[in-house]
Amino acid sequence: MKKIVYSILMSWLAVTLGLFTFAPLTYAAAPSSYALYVDGKLLSSPYPTIVQNNTTLVPMKTVLAELGYTTTLDSKTKMITAKHSSGSYIVVSAGSKTAKINGVAVQLPIAVKAMNGTAYLPLSAIKTLTGKAIGADTAQAIAWIGQQPASDAMYLPWGISPEQLKKSLAGRLLIDEGGQGDIYILLYQDSAMNEETYIFYNNKLAKAGFSPPATNDQLAFYIGFYHGLVQNTTEIYGEPLSNTATYDKDHLEAASLADGEFYMSVWESDGTKIIALLKATNQGYAVNLQLVDMSIETQLNAAIAAIK
Repeated sequence: MKKIVYSILMSWLAVTLGLFTFAPLTYAAAPSSYALYVDGKLLSSPYPTIVQNNTTLVPMKTVLAELGYTTTLDSKTKMITAKHSSGSYIVVSAGSKTAKINGVAVQLPIAVKAMNGTAYLPLSAIKTLTGKAIGADTAQAIAWIGQQPASDAMYLPWGISPEQLKKSLAGRLLIDEGGQGDIYILLYQDSAMNEETYIFYNNKLAKAGFSPPATNDQLAFYIGFYHGLVQNTTEIYGEPLSNTATYDKDHLEAASLADGEFYMSVWESDGTKIIALLKATNQGYAVNLQLVDMSIETQLNAAIAAIK
């Protein structure tokens, strides 16, 4: 396994952006963990949002902190209280289906759970507490509080562990996995031979790349694919922040791209950087899409560069 990890990481070092390619990201029918959006922003948390018995559970302290609440634990009674400066508050205890929300006893769909060293609260309790809209999309493996994310955007549950992602991608073929230093990699392949590469930093998902199979050695083919990829991504996220492409899409047969040269477009959305890349190598061409958690991008790149 070290050979494939080393090979993938060396391709990152050869081009500072890395070299990964695109295929639609899908999840198993009933993923065990969701990406959570709070007021339109992807929540970065060491504790994943999970689904049990058709109920979405969120890490209480992390989520309520994002919403301006301060959480405390009474060491004697084991009661957990979260208060807002506005006076809004909630009191719960692990194992109980009753919560006191703004002075009113409320029955929860399932009991508060203590998992991974933190208390998990049904998402519906957040709606009762704050009045914000909530929702979940099983197909996209996302949940939200407040603003609902655009339905056609691409989502990745940043911060989840390799084992959590494996459960979410149970329908995918895991080709290989392994790690070196602070980096761990999962490599998947779908029925159309597309490859999906997931890179973890300190056991947390930090970057992903998606690639179609190399079935053509003509640059015009890859430019056409890249152009379509940029168009589709632009429809979701708007015009890219930067775009190096200078080819004439109406005369693709005359286009040229020397070894090491590339076309690139970059977007940023809710803490995620999205990069479309077409690169020429001494072995041909590769077109790709990669997504990275911008909050740890610097540390991730340093960890990759440290691997020898």
